[in-house]
Amino acid sequence: MITHTVKTEENILNTFQIEERDKYLYRAFAEKAEAEGNHWVARLFRAVAESEDIHAHSLMRALKETSRATNDLWAAGGYDTKLVKDSTRENLKEAIDFEKHEHSDMYRQMIKDAENDGWTMARECFTYVDAVDKVHTSLFKKALQNIDKELSVDFYVCEACGNTMDSKPAGPCKVCGSSKSAFKIVR
Repeated sequence: MITHTVKTEENILNTFQIEERDKYLYRAFAEKAEAEGNHWVARLFRAVAESEDIHAHSLMRALKETSRATNDLWAAGGYDTKLVKDSTRENLKEAIDFEKHEHSDMYRQMIKDAENDGWTMARECFTYVDAVDKVHTSLFKKALQNIDKELSVDFYVCEACGNTMDSKPAGPCKVCGSSKSAFKIVR
């Protein structure tokens, strides 16, 4: 039997807002990258924004597990326009910091809270989001190292967990195990 506690519900609500903010912010970063002619970096930002959207929707499904929340969470999106920096290089650094903070500081405790509270789906969501944010950090670092190069890269996002790849998947998702058909290309 699931014991209703406020902690996991609070974690989901907070994380949903972060994922929604990141989705819109990364879309704005993509526009900035396009304007600067960094088309492949723009594709990366769009792919990660798609991944963040998948995370937000997964969290909403997890919230339904036992929550009685009545908030209108779909209106929680948006970001502070001051977070968009003057260059793609600065935006990549900002994105690295966001993703690193989330997977280094936030999700470990949230996974434990969900496990302690008996929220199985929430634990699974937080586990996937944690793993995928590590991938995002790596992709953003790679983009920052190669920002001055004209690359032709397509990005693929797992529609089940948000895992993001910079090459066509050869097999199942390494994060959630979904088949390679779960990946969609984001351009």
